[in-house]
Amino acid sequence: MFHPTSNSRFSNFVLNKHRSFSLFSFFALTLLFATHAAHAATIKTFSAKYEVQAFDIKLGTSVQTLECNGQECTLTAKAKPSGLASMFINEATEEVIHLKQTDNELIWQSYQKTTHTNSKTPEILKTVKFVKTETDPVQVHYVEKDRFWPLHSKLFDMVSMAYALQYAKLNQQPLNNFYLQDTGAQDAVTVEPYGEAENLELADLETSVESEQYRFETSKAKVKIWLLPRYDYFPGRIDVYNIESEKTITLILEELPKPL
Repeated sequence: MFHPTSNSRFSNFVLNKHRSFSLFSFFALTLLFATHAAHAATIKTFSAKYEVQAFDIKLGTSVQTLECNGQECTLTAKAKPSGLASMFINEATEEVIHLKQTDNELIWQSYQKTTHTNSKTPEILKTVKFVKTETDPVQVHYVEKDRFWPLHSKLFDMVSMAYALQYAKLNQQPLNNFYLQDTGAQDAVTVEPYGEAENLELADLETSVESEQYRFETSKAKVKIWLLPRYDYFPGRIDVYNIESEKTITLILEELPKPL
């Protein structure tokens, strides 16, 4: 026999099941997109080639790459003279920076710079190494000079600093409380946006990309960095003005970065 009350209970059961499934689907999709969004904010691995200039004259090139194994990443910058500059400059450098990249933080681990002769059989001329100590509290150790500085959560060297800004912009993080580590000093820096968005012409003189300019100063230098919003805020140009020598070194992309 047909019982209206039983049918009503069945209808409520189906409705509640439907609501439960809808809520489950909603939360599952929310979690999926939230997880995707968190991972989407990390810096992707890349290979980029910069032209190195002084007085608007090309001195050489700097090839920079980022490779990651899980959260552990290695940033490498290899610079060498080219053209006429190679007749007067017989030095090349390789900088290797270890970073840890999480879903909400880019963490500096170590830095090493090797200067060697620009020849088929390179001879090492100088090394600079910064590492974390195993002491409590942890410090930054300049190995060659046996000097120590405090370790800060947003401390970077001159090479990785540009990518730290990229990471901060990707994650909509404030551009303050940064520290720049150099051989002679450790400076607290606050990065400020400068001017309106503008088109940045790359070194090939053919490619023009929208950019945003940021500036900061240390005790030794005044730095300008152009980030490219359409390319995950990748650094398109870097100007470093040495206060003591009153000279500017410029790194500008020869072409857009390539994924690895």
